[in-house]
Amino acid sequence: MSRISIPLVGFLLLSCCLGIPMIQAEGDYIKYRDPKQTTNVRIRDLMSRMTLAEKIGQMAQIERSVATADILRDCSIGSILSGGGSAPLFNAKAKDWIDMINGFQNASLSSRLGIPMIYGIDAVHGHNNVYKATIFPHNVGLGATRDPDLVKRIGAATALEVRATGIPYVFAPCIAVCRDPRWGRCYESYSEDPKVVEMMTEIIPGLQGDVPSDSRKGVPYVGTTILSGITAAVDPSTEIIYSKNPDADFVKSNNFSYAIVVVGETPYAETAGDSLNLTIAEPGPSTILNVCGNVKCVVVIVSGRPVVIEPYESQIDALVAAWLPGTEGQGVADVLFGDYGFTGKLPRTWFRTVDQLPMNVGDSHYDPLFPYDFGLTTKPVNAS
Repeated sequence: MSRISIPLVGFLLLSCCLGIPMIQAEGDYIKYRDPKQTTNVRIRDLMSRMTLAEKIGQMAQIERSVATADILRDCSIGSILSGGGSAPLFNAKAKDWIDMINGFQNASLSSRLGIPMIYGIDAVHGHNNVYKATIFPHNVGLGATRDPDLVKRIGAATALEVRATGIPYVFAPCIAVCRDPRWGRCYESYSEDPKVVEMMTEIIPGLQGDVPSDSRKGVPYVGTTILSGITAAVDPSTEIIYSKNPDADFVKSNNFSYAIVVVGETPYAETAGDSLNLTIAEPGPSTILNVCGNVKCVVVIVSGRPVVIEPYESQIDALVAAWLPGTEGQGVADVLFGDYGFTGKLPRTWFRTVDQLPMNVGDSHYDPLFPYDFGLTTKPVNAS
């Protein structure tokens, strides 16, 4: 049986694409198109009319880049997806998405049975494939908040932006419980603790359109960097000097009062992020040593998981895990300068060395640099 299954499926898919025109006579009553009928009645009627090839087509989801009007119409394709970064064009705006999806939908509706397709997209922490959409902090950072109401609001905001582009279906949330940060998708996990992950599934009703009654409406979102956030937070008389890769002599010669060092992981997604060493790429470590060895400093780590930091800990005056903060770098500056207090708690154990991994709270060999649920709590600094 296994020897004939592959060519058989291939034949059925080919038959699907060839299509067999069986058009209903104009004026015929078609039960599945009657909204007055119950859902089950409509489904049974539709299924009875479908060929095997059409049923196979309806179970298929194809990538946007290979979808055409002819394929959608003739093969009765059930769904289309945009994989990571797959867009109708570079810097595509909402109207570009709507135009593309309407074109695909019209093709599906022109098929023999007129079954609409379902368009799906990765919108895990915002509608990130759309130009200038709001990108919220990624799941690992949201897990640090322990705030299910917040993630529900994020889900609702994401749903509004996704629906505004004509898309009804998102591939979210990710409810993985990452127990080893060497996995490249650990940033998609809210926590190593299943209870926290379960708590954060409150994002689901948000994504389904359950908008909290007291949610703010019409709030503008502007993508800001951490540097621009810092610039906006300090007094205009304060001189800010930015250096991408300062050496020790540069730091000593400028007689700085304080330094903020922002380092982290290089960009990656999914399996491209699998790592056996979990080190910060250069010039990150060198920058920490060059700066923090010569002036009081706070180190901000932008990463999707804990990384090796113990070798530099003695040089650092304060350490902030910003995780993957999204498009609002201003939010990082807000807590650095006391406009808001620090309240987050580690959603993951911060290891000393990768040789300890996997290591999670409750393990017999538990000896972390910073334990699960660790985090200083501060209060906002009152404006003078």
